[in-house]
Amino acid sequence: MVSELFKISLPDHYKILLEIYDDVKKPILEVEVPENEEVVEDYWIVPEFLKVQIRKNLDTLQQMYYVIEPQLAEDEYELMSIIYNDLKRILVLKDYGRDVQTRIKVIVDTLDELMDEYAIKIKSDLSLKILYFLFRDFFGFGPLECFMNDPYLEDISCDGYDIPIYVFHRKFGSLKTNVKFSKEQLDSLVLLLCQKSGKHISYANPLIDATLPDGSRLQATYGTEITTRGSSFTIRKFRVEPFTPIDLMRFGTMNSAILAYFWLLVENKMSFMVIGETAAGKTTTMNALMMFIPPEAKVISIEDTREIQLYHENWIAGVTRMGIEGHEIDMYDLLKAALRQRPDYIIVGEVRGREAQTLFQAMSTGHASYSTLHAGDVNQLVYRLENDPLNVPRVMIQFLDAVIVQFMWVKRGIRKRRAREVNEIFGIDPANKNLLVNPLFKWDPVEDKFVQVGDSKKLEKIAQVMGMEPFEVIEELKRRKEFLELMNAKGVRHYKAVTKLIHEYYRSPEKAFEEVMNVESSNP
Repeated sequence: MVSELFKISLPDHYKILLEIYDDVKKPILEVEVPENEEVVEDYWIVPEFLKVQIRKNLDTLQQMYYVIEPQLAEDEYELMSIIYNDLKRILVLKDYGRDVQTRIKVIVDTLDELMDEYAIKIKSDLSLKILYFLFRDFFGFGPLECFMNDPYLEDISCDGYDIPIYVFHRKFGSLKTNVKFSKEQLDSLVLLLCQKSGKHISYANPLIDATLPDGSRLQATYGTEITTRGSSFTIRKFRVEPFTPIDLMRFGTMNSAILAYFWLLVENKMSFMVIGETAAGKTTTMNALMMFIPPEAKVISIEDTREIQLYHENWIAGVTRMGIEGHEIDMYDLLKAALRQRPDYIIVGEVRGREAQTLFQAMSTGHASYSTLHAGDVNQLVYRLENDPLNVPRVMIQFLDAVIVQFMWVKRGIRKRRAREVNEIFGIDPANKNLLVNPLFKWDPVEDKFVQVGDSKKLEKIAQVMGMEPFEVIEELKRRKEFLELMNAKGVRHYKAVTKLIHEYYRSPEKAFEEVMNVESSNP
């Protein structure tokens, strides 16, 4: 079953569909599993109408992702096509309104009118099937509806005509699915996805990077000139509710001591980067740690595609823009503009080019700056920063206070993200010009736990700046660690609730502790 962390929130149109289903109480889905397959796991996306099954082939031991929807006979499909076309023809002439509930009511009422007009009596279970497909296509993503609403999926990849779609599942990794599209279907679907993103794709302009209405990242190609196997698309799913520091604890990505340490760094405007290979969860970790930003601070985020999500009022979210009549706005332009806006915190989704130099200049002038970068360890980080196209001088890299090295760990077929190590950077060796790196935390793969391997020099610096004794900073670190563990024990996980309590802690730690203590535990 779906984990508590991945509860599915049904859109309003499916809630109405289920209300209608409650009056009918007839089974809609018929699922038969072949003898040479077994169901490893299954869960509902839309109860009674749309289901996911992870099956294992007992002969090949291959696991597959099965989308299970209502089945229509040939004559039923023809009837639905007629109704679908007539419905679109009528709806064009009607006032839809902007309210979702109004639109749903218009579609349901129009469908009833059509049934009366046709003088056709159809079984109630068939009418429910037709209504499901109408809702799926009018309000959702059509044949991609299951993938887009499955909270377990991170990526959806279609490689060409008549090739099965592949998905990346949080629990089972990369899986082949039972869904594929013909040339006509796939070309139409790619056009639809681009239209939903507000972009135009064609044979003249066959390559598109865009953002879907829910924030998911879309990369699509059209036709066979660029991708010889046919039109293709890759969708990087966007979480409506971002993961929080508490989620990172529950997943085992970090422990409470590491999180409390970064809380102190963020509060004291110290800069850090999250590095790792592809799919290491860098942006997820960065997003969670940014929830430690003080409530009144001014924040500016800069990204190619919106992925940073903050429950923060004083926040400017900047996104790059493709060239329109030669006027392209890239991350470098946005970062230059950001420095004129006197931000307390600057977040760059991922540094890839000349904006890196400006980001490190911001660090050197006292701006708290955070970013992600593709690199496997600190040595790779320095190599990438110093060389093309980033070209950051080593003398400026020393203004980076800490580095999180994150990776994806696979054990017994289960993929998990872990912070492999946390390192502090505290200067340059005057003799050999090497960066001075202080290893602070390391992950033990045998025990799957984190070990502190050194004393923090950044906490000593915080103590000096604040005019405190080092032991006082250590005591505050322990208190924040206890606060995070208490939120975890009480089941406080929603990003708004977590951010609100962190903000409360800044204003009154005692009151924040009291509020968490009064929360009724919701842990499963």
